[in-house]
Amino acid sequence: MSFLTRRHGSAQVPAPGNALAAAPAGLRIYTVLIADDASSTRQGLVELLEDTSDMVCVAAVGDANAAIAEAARFQPDVAVLDVLMPGGGGLRAALGIREVSPRTRMLAYSAASDRSSVVQMLRSGTRGYLLKGAPAQDLLDGLRRCAEGATALSEGLSDHLIAEMGELGRAERACNDAARARYERLSQLLQPGGSSATYQPVVHLRTGCVAGYEALTDFTQEPAFTTEDIFREAHQVGLGVELELHTARLAVAGFQAELERSPTTYLAVNASPGLLYRPALLEALSELPPDRVIVEITEQRQFDSYDQLRETVCLVHERGLRVAVDDMGSGFAGLQRLVDVRPEIVKLDRALTSEIDTDPPRRALVTAMRQFADDMGITVVAEGIEREEQLVVLRDIGIDCGQGYLLGRPAPLFD
Repeated sequence: MSFLTRRHGSAQVPAPGNALAAAPAGLRIYTVLIADDASSTRQGLVELLEDTSDMVCVAAVGDANAAIAEAARFQPDVAVLDVLMPGGGGLRAALGIREVSPRTRMLAYSAASDRSSVVQMLRSGTRGYLLKGAPAQDLLDGLRRCAEGATALSEGLSDHLIAEMGELGRAERACNDAARARYERLSQLLQPGGSSATYQPVVHLRTGCVAGYEALTDFTQEPAFTTEDIFREAHQVGLGVELELHTARLAVAGFQAELERSPTTYLAVNASPGLLYRPALLEALSELPPDRVIVEITEQRQFDSYDQLRETVCLVHERGLRVAVDDMGSGFAGLQRLVDVRPEIVKLDRALTSEIDTDPPRRALVTAMRQFADDMGITVVAEGIEREEQLVVLRDIGIDCGQGYLLGRPAPLFD
């Protein structure tokens, strides 16, 4: 094959854009994600797909967490999942992929043929279960059947699973009906009047002046749910990225008047990994001067590696935009993240700031983070400031900026 390749684990994966461009006109091309901890199996599957005209491998990874991350990135048609790979196995991968890429159909691929493994994978949402060692043509046929929404089972597994599949079919129909209703309800949020932009000020702690605004969203049609819940549900039904993009556009449109009112305040727009890979986001943000825009990267745990996050930050920087990383000090976001990606702004997790006035260890940790950020030329923003006592301590420590109900609640920007 003449495709350009990129290294992913130990498998050479054809660049999907090249493969898709080389496909004959009118031919339906299925994109495939491979997840198996055996490098020889990954490489063999990649080479097998290279010899097909209607399938292209977009990524080949060796564990469940990487499979979920790449599914979020590429939204493949089919994911081939090893049942016993690291990171929680095929079950963990299947459940995670259902959340980040609902349209992806999954196929279990394993040497394990016991009833428990097969039933567990089918119940997790996979469309079929193929045994390793089967002829290559059987695997290709199974992939095509899976991509088209049919079931694919290796010979010998069908008989004792007929009853199980019947139950799955009934459950799937019920789930599809519920999912369709959720999809239609959440689709209304993309219509005029379904949501509106609000802006929470980010304030210089020393001067009290507004440094910028974080764009947030008010969903007027869903008053019983939090914004976080709505976005989470939207991602579950496949509308998450579209809803994020829609709210980003609303935020940009509502900020236009602020450009003339203030020559320095910025707009920070939240973006998950799935949205960051959409050119439409950067196109929407290009309606504002680049020095007035900050892309705030959220849900960092969805990134497979520091390298992937760093590549994304470079993409944003190439457009002249600044980057903020949220939730510093919690989970996956830490000091190592700052060394790797070099954002202009980091936001202290509210878990650190909430009791900083009464908890000496938190105060010491934030002091160390502030010194570290100062040495790297990074601005620190403390989130969740709701009491005067917090503000006093954060100001004494030397934190640059803050955000919270004490400093300003989310509200529309008026002309």
